[in-house]
Amino acid sequence: MNPHLDYIENAGVRVGIATKVGGTIVFLSKNNSANILKSNENLWTRSEAVTAETDFSPICGHTIWLGAQSTWWTQQSVNESKRAAADVWPPDPFCTLGEYTILEKTANAIILQSPPSPIWGVVLTKAIHINPDGSIFIYTTIENVSECEFVWDIWYNTRIDGYARAYVKTTQENCKIVPVLNNNSQEMPYSFVGDYFTYNPCEPETHKGERSSKTFIYPTQAHIWGVSPTHILEILFEHHEAEEIHPEHALIEIYNHTEHEQTNALLELEYHAPLAHLQPGEFHQAWQVWKVFDYNGEQTEQAHIAAIARLKVKSNG
Repeated sequence: MNPHLDYIENAGVRVGIATKVGGTIVFLSKNNSANILKSNENLWTRSEAVTAETDFSPICGHTIWLGAQSTWWTQQSVNESKRAAADVWPPDPFCTLGEYTILEKTANAIILQSPPSPIWGVVLTKAIHINPDGSIFIYTTIENVSECEFVWDIWYNTRIDGYARAYVKTTQENCKIVPVLNNNSQEMPYSFVGDYFTYNPCEPETHKGERSSKTFIYPTQAHIWGVSPTHILEILFEHHEAEEIHPEHALIEIYNHTEHEQTNALLELEYHAPLAHLQPGEFHQAWQVWKVFDYNGEQTEQAHIAAIARLKVKSNG
């Protein structure tokens, strides 16, 4: 096990958290498997103190952002240039890269708290618990620790390998597909398989450097399924109405990116909680449940959908 991580474990499921780097979940395995999450092990520790000028670090794994992205730098006064430009990148370094305090830890659970952020104006608390059945409960709260109102949602972003597959039960009418198109980028192919949306990850053509696309989804079920050659990750959460979500976002967002270098491929499985107006001292909360299943079936859309259907029947039974 990596000495830079804090681990919790139960029922054969192990979770590793980079407590000193944003309290980020960077490791997930079942029965001593390889890491199911996409994460850069070289970034699981950092020596520099976080400031309002700290740049993004692509640690990946599972992180917590706040939305809307367009307001990331407009509600603060510690970096005037970013406020004036209404920058949408990077996310708050205090919440995403700062050192978290461990409030409580047992063999199968941990509670972490971020430093107070002068950018997002919150303290972010994460509780991660592995249940006796191996499912993982992630509960997040934010507290407005500023002296003025903030408007935020809670944004869960889970990264896995870009050649894994994401499946979301929805309709074509409830999907907004936004490819990233420029001189170096082209669209990521996608399809609808029965009632499921999925990307079809592949390398860019030789004259392009990358494929990137994001889809904004209102699902018929509050599930995201991530399928790799060895595992299925089921992510569950509350089903909110579209009116509760900031209009520039959606309940579910799926981002897929590939390059000619396969190790740079990325698939993001994202969830947005409702938007909340927080007065000083007020809280907002969100949660997810993860379930990890072994998978050794064929690497086809039809086989993936059939496996998901079996797991749903087993769960409902």
